[in-house]
Order: sequence, then structure tokens, then C-alpha cells
Amino acid sequence: MLGPVPLRFVAIGDVMVDLLVSGAGHEAAIELRPGGSAVNAAVWAAAAGAEATVVGTIGDDLAGRALQAFLAEAAIGAELTVERSYRTGTFAIVDGGVRVDRGANASARSAPRPPPADVALVSGYLPPGVIETVLRNVEAPLVALSAGRLRELPEGASVVLANAAEARALTGANEPARAARLLAGEERIACVTLGADGVVAAGPGGLASARPPERRPAAARGAGDAFAAAFLVGLAQGCSLGEALEAGCLAGSRAAG
Repeated sequence: MLGPVPLRFVAIGDVMVDLLVSGAGHEAAIELRPGGSAVNAAVWAAAAGAEATVVGTIGDDLAGRALQAFLAEAAIGAELTVERSYRTGTFAIVDGGVRVDRGANASARSAPRPPPADVALVSGYLPPGVIETVLRNVEAPLVALSAGRLRELPEGASVVLANAAEARALTGANEPARAARLLAGEERIACVTLGADGVVAAGPGGLASARPPERRPAAARGAGDAFAAAFLVGLAQGCSLGEALEAGCLAGSRAAG
């Protein structure tokens, strides 16, 4: 007897390697990991039981091939455009300072057509024109947009995800709950994440909030992507807004740890 069909999750956005560097000279510690918003979210969606796919762009280089191998080994689908004139993007933390080379992620001139899914997560770091096209073409009943660097929200997303700074830039509201209400409007759900202090969300049913089970570093790498994936999978599985927020906070706390 066949079991239930897994929920299909697609993440459209950055595909990068993460480089963590501390110390100097021959005493330095250097760690290389798969990263980028789309990869991070897909990994955590798969951990939540979803069938995950990454849609993004890499370079024709060692880093790009390593990411392809990682996704294949993790049984995560990969619909990756290879840009031969660009290197694969790198997110580096060097002695606590952030360095970002978007590489092939910044080369997107046309929008990929993501595969049909139950949940689609679109990165706000893609070019605005590409985001608008993706939102028009995506085939999913639940479509989420991560605010990223956007300064106004295009149509087409049923869920908006933003950290406190992004929400303030989009709405002008300093108070997270008010920012969430403004982002949500009358029909969609909006989440404003607050790092170690959790998240506040607004939707048609009103406000809800949640906190992580443990306080972790406020700007931990990948925690926001983990939150987004687990939260959206929870919503798609029929959880209440509060339950989905709690699932997201748990995943974000684990990623931060």
C-alpha cells in the first residue's frame, strides 16, 4: 500500500557556498558549507518531511559542482542554471565580518519557471523584474515572498516574510506588530522575525507570535531560512498560524545552534 504523497516545496533564490573564516596565518580555521537562501530553505523543508527542490543559478566551477553533488546526495531536487561567465556565489564570514560575492546569483536576466509545488518560496534578493515574473508563473497554492532588498512588494504572494529591518523599510513602522499588520493587508499572512526574540505575524485571523525554545545568536546564519521552510510546511499541512510559527521558531533555533 502506497503511503501519503509528500508535500512538494520549491525554493527559488540564491545558491551559494558559505565560507566561515577565523584566525590568521597557519592558525586560521576555515569551514566551507553549502548555503544560499534557496539551499538552506530546501534543506530544512526536507527535514520537515517535504519533497524539496532548489531553483537557482551557479557558475561553471568547483563550487557549483560541489553544490550539485551536495543536493543530489541530500535527495533534494535541483533545477540549476549554469552561467559559464560567472563564478558561483559565496557568502563569507571573516572574523565576524560579512563578505558577499553574489556571483552567478546576480546574473539572472530571465525568470526560471519553477516546477509545480504545494509551497513556493521566492527570494527578495532576486532582481525585482525576475521576482514579478516568477510570482506570475509559479504554480503553487501557497506562495511566499521573502522581503530581502525589496522596497515595495509585488502582487502574487500569499505570505510575506521579513526581518525587523526589512519590515521597517517596507512600512515605515518601528513596532513589529504594526509592521506585520501593514504587510499583511486584508488577505495575506505576514511574518516579522525578531531573531532571538521570535516572530510576530498578522493574518486574516489576527495577530499571533512565538518564541524559540532556546535563545540563540540573533543573526545566526541560515536561521531565517530554516524558520521560513518549517513555518510554510506547517501552514501547508494545515497547522494554525500559531502552530506553524512555533514549528518555524524551533527550526530556526536548531539552525542557529
